[in-house]
Amino acid sequence: MVNTAAEPEEHTMDMAVQQHPTHEEWLASMVRTTSAASVVFHDPDLRLLLLHATYEDAWQFPGGTVEHGQDPWEAAVREVDEEIGHQLPLTPHLLGVDWCRPPGLAPYTQFLFRGPSITPAAFTVTLSAEHDDWALRTVEEWAPLVGPRQTARLTLVREALRTGTTLYLQDGAPVPS
Repeated sequence: MVNTAAEPEEHTMDMAVQQHPTHEEWLASMVRTTSAASVVFHDPDLRLLLLHATYEDAWQFPGGTVEHGQDPWEAAVREVDEEIGHQLPLTPHLLGVDWCRPPGLAPYTQFLFRGPSITPAAFTVTLSAEHDDWALRTVEEWAPLVGPRQTARLTLVREALRTGTTLYLQDGAPVPS
């Protein structure tokens, strides 16, 4: 006689018992990304301060990689001191976050902090060996030096400074809604 009732088979019961990873296995499976932190210095006319890198032909905000054990603000304070010799106030003001996926490199998160408004005549810069020049320019003046993608990003940064909004970007562009 054939049993037509659906009876669970032994192997079905075995499959229901799932193996959970150990804490160490779970940690090892987590995605690892690098973070960077930069500070946006500007003047009252919203001209932006950028540094020219010696290791590549690029203009960038003062800042750099978040080191192991640092939070992004601590990294920004350290990098600004190292790169331009400027001491930041103790209170961070987040301007925005950019999820960057540059071609050929691993993705990273860049934290952008609102720097103080500076007066060019009263602001001194002591450049590190990583940089050979600095300038305070309008977005329009930066455009021929940084290209269209970076110009679009600088435009968004300037608007966030003007309006007091916080940016959330992906590859320097607003996240589509």
